[in-house]
Amino acid sequence: MTTAVGTLGDGRAEALAGLTDAVSRRREGAQALLEAAREGDGEAFGDLVRSFQGSIHGFVMRLVRRPTLAEDLTQDVFIRLWRHLGEIESAATLGAWLRRVAVNAVIDHWRKEEARRRQIQALREHPVARRVVRPSARMESAEGMDTVQAALDALPAKLRSVLLLRTVEEMSYGELAQTLGISTSAVRSRLFRARHELHEILNHQKAADYLASMYQGHRGTEAGE
Repeated sequence: MTTAVGTLGDGRAEALAGLTDAVSRRREGAQALLEAAREGDGEAFGDLVRSFQGSIHGFVMRLVRRPTLAEDLTQDVFIRLWRHLGEIESAATLGAWLRRVAVNAVIDHWRKEEARRRQIQALREHPVARRVVRPSARMESAEGMDTVQAALDALPAKLRSVLLLRTVEEMSYGELAQTLGISTSAVRSRLFRARHELHEILNHQKAADYLASMYQGHRGTEAGE
């Protein structure tokens, strides 16, 4: 029995040693590619991109949930990498650097979307537009939209990012602070605000749905009279 346990222990130790060696070789390979890319080697940069592209694309996709957008933002991340190669000293920090850049790229995109939504809303609230766009048309344009996703989209970019990174990526407070470049107390504050505002938006949506159902019922009564 002792021999069997000892043998099993040796096998696990060998497997762990093999895994450690593989990780070490991978890091050494990534470091060599990084150094070559900094010297202007395009092929080395391409290999470096391929080493990290899958994980960064998956990370972005879990945040934006739109394949085409995820591809565009991932491409932006690696364009930024090319421009800032000289700032990265070690391949050991490259993964974390890419993830921070990816988060910033997503937040920038969300902020642009917020600006566009504000412009559209301002146009809809114009007195002329309010006379032209009927309530039923507004309701029809919202049909089929996932309620929770719509509520998330309505959150400010900095609140949406911290909430998704916490819930989707399951980052710790420390990881969130490092990724977003803020203190852990700021992380806690943003998470509280994000959850509170999401709750308020969802409650408001329930009220809006109730009013919409009343409006539709009133229309049906008029049609039957």
